Amino acid sequence: MKTLIIDGASISGMDQIHGRFYAMFSFPECYGESLDELREYLNVVEYDALVRITNSAALDNQLGKEQADALRRVLTDCAAENPHLTIELA
Repeated sequence: MKTLIIDGASISGMDQIHGRFYAMFSFPECYGESLDELREYLNVVEYDALVRITNSAALDNQLGKEQADALRRVLTDCAAENPHLTIELA
């Protein structure tokens, strides 16, 4: 199982989030770093993967509450739609 751990307190912007997902899941170069594209690519992951975001509440300060909520919503939706993907928000 591939595992991606992101510390919400150490993130300074969505570009870092997208960069981590891009590297972990080997997204194609055309990945546009949007939440819509993140959803699209996570929904087709065909191997078991765990994404753990520690200090999830800190994302509100780091990204802004609206953007942090949108990210959490995309991740939880993808986990519900893709049986290979597990999301842990701590």
